[in-house]
Amino acid sequence: MSNNTVAINIGSVNTSIYRQGFGVVLFEPSVVAVSAGDKKKVKAVGTEAKQLIGKTADATQIIMPIVEGQVADEKVATDMLETFVNKITLKKLGLRPSVILAVPCGLENVEIKKYEKVLNGVGIYNIEYVEAPILTALGIGAPISESNPCMIIDFGGATTSMAAVSLDGVIAGINVNMGGNTIDAMIMDYVEKFFNLKIGRLTAEKIKIQIGSLYENDTTRTKVNGRDVSTGKPRSISLGAHDIIVPLKLFFDKVFEIADKFMAKLPAEVSAEIRRSGVYFAGGTSLIVGLVDYFRDNMAIKANITEEPELATVIGGGIVASDKALLKKLKISKK
Repeated sequence: MSNNTVAINIGSVNTSIYRQGFGVVLFEPSVVAVSAGDKKKVKAVGTEAKQLIGKTADATQIIMPIVEGQVADEKVATDMLETFVNKITLKKLGLRPSVILAVPCGLENVEIKKYEKVLNGVGIYNIEYVEAPILTALGIGAPISESNPCMIIDFGGATTSMAAVSLDGVIAGINVNMGGNTIDAMIMDYVEKFFNLKIGRLTAEKIKIQIGSLYENDTTRTKVNGRDVSTGKPRSISLGAHDIIVPLKLFFDKVFEIADKFMAKLPAEVSAEIRRSGVYFAGGTSLIVGLVDYFRDNMAIKANITEEPELATVIGGGIVASDKALLKKLKISKK
């Protein structure tokens, strides 16, 4: 690939871009605010659009154009990506970049073509596709090779992907329809049920980030504003980490149950290597306090996590972008 190469990971919740020589140059929500109606005129993209969630009038619609790793709205996805690409000044250079695009493992060719149409709509035609779990493993720094597999659990916003990978490819992988957004929804329901307080999605996400913990003795607290369910009036409460530990445990217990079944179906040699080296976490949700210990206590396997797990996939894309031989080995052959 040329020096004008970027790696892009368009997730259901966030989009990240890595540019050779610069590192990660963009990390923004995959959210677009458009005018209601058929024309869908763009009003805001990314961080600005996310701030409007729950605050718009009927004239504005909030759209997440990528759903569970697939393009749900090609036009809005194209508008969103064009805004992001222009933000990193590539248009001012006079040419669009070559792109390494992270795609979910096992994605059907028809879905890959939807991504291709989105990138073509932005003026990008030189595209190579690599399955996301392998890029994630590289970005985390997992010691993988053709003969040394590892397991990735990547907590996305809408889905959690699990995959056993090596540099020979994805050995096995599944996508579970549970992610960070699921936790947010569970926190919203829990706070309403036990504290009689109605909160929005952004508030639930804030609670998760600020006080989300799997330690029973965590004393972290935060102030939460919402609407009293009984009176309809605004009300504030002080919420502690222990107050939301139940929905957190319910979420992770389910994920770990699926992970256990997934590992049980892997080839014996692969499973043995994973149990020796441990599982590697990625995605923003893996930053929940106490997750590594909770996984070890429940699964009897150690967990590994990097400092910026939400950027692991796109960093892996940047590694592949600078290694032509590795790209040739890992890229997906389009049918």
